[in-house]
Amino acid sequence: MKQSQEPQVQMIPIEKIRVINSRERDRAKHDQIKESIATVGLKKPIQVSRRSEGDTDGYDLVYGEGRIKAFLSLGATEIPAIVVDLPKEERLLRSLVENMARRNRNPMALLREIQRLKELGYSNLAISKKIGVADSFIGQLLKLVKAGEERLVTAALNGAVPISVAIDISATDSV
Repeated sequence: MKQSQEPQVQMIPIEKIRVINSRERDRAKHDQIKESIATVGLKKPIQVSRRSEGDTDGYDLVYGEGRIKAFLSLGATEIPAIVVDLPKEERLLRSLVENMARRNRNPMALLREIQRLKELGYSNLAISKKIGVADSFIGQLLKLVKAGEERLVTAALNGAVPISVAIDISATDSV
């Protein structure tokens, strides 16, 4: 049985890192990250993927954009990074999932992301693991979308109605 190795942290030139899925950050949060790095150092390295197998000239960011921005504002030119080799689609997907986990969830943005992942061929179980919800929720939510039940989808995503109740309502004939 092949034993998996612990990923190695490498110093990567920041100029060689391309951010493939940028998002806006709160200024106060940025200042906290910057102060923490200046005071204690980097607690968790960023993760990058080589743009192509064996490529050491360019990397795509998987996660850690806030840390990169903090490093840059502190005058750094290199940053500690875990280097992985991922297909382009997986790099983008992991970056999107990381961003979704970091921001306050917009229910409709979550729905669009679920639909996008489904269109890419991901199973309900794979989607549920990536975004942190039960796979049964994914299936029920997509069933409501297919039935054209936008109001019930919104209510379920906002937590106003449990998904099982939304499914029951959808199955009931209107009077």
